[in-house]
Amino acid sequence: MFILDEKHLDEAKKIAAEHRKKKRCDECYDRGWIGASEQNMLVLCTRCVDMDTAMEAWKQYVTDHEELKEHFAELFEEPAVTEEAEEHPTVQAHEHKKIHPVGKTAYTPVPRRTGRAKKI
Repeated sequence: MFILDEKHLDEAKKIAAEHRKKKRCDECYDRGWIGASEQNMLVLCTRCVDMDTAMEAWKQYVTDHEELKEHFAELFEEPAVTEEAEEHPTVQAHEHKKIHPVGKTAYTPVPRRTGRAKKI
């Protein structure tokens, strides 16, 4: 099991602090991170940290340090593009019809009581 060294954890804390969007945050207490995981990796605050720029900064830090590259290789993998299957023409023909929910009761009018009619 991979455990991140303290020097890399301190750098991750600096990156989190640099990429904060809000001044005040009650979730992370203005640190930019919530805690550390079992692998000693930082859990960033989703409310006040700009995740995209923080991840880009972390990727840059990982590329500068060779010992981290093998453990964070999945950051640099591009997602595989899969070809979309062609839809059958009958599926497209029925797209314009409304789909009625099952189990919806229809409104049935009842005679109204008028004036002083007694309820039975």
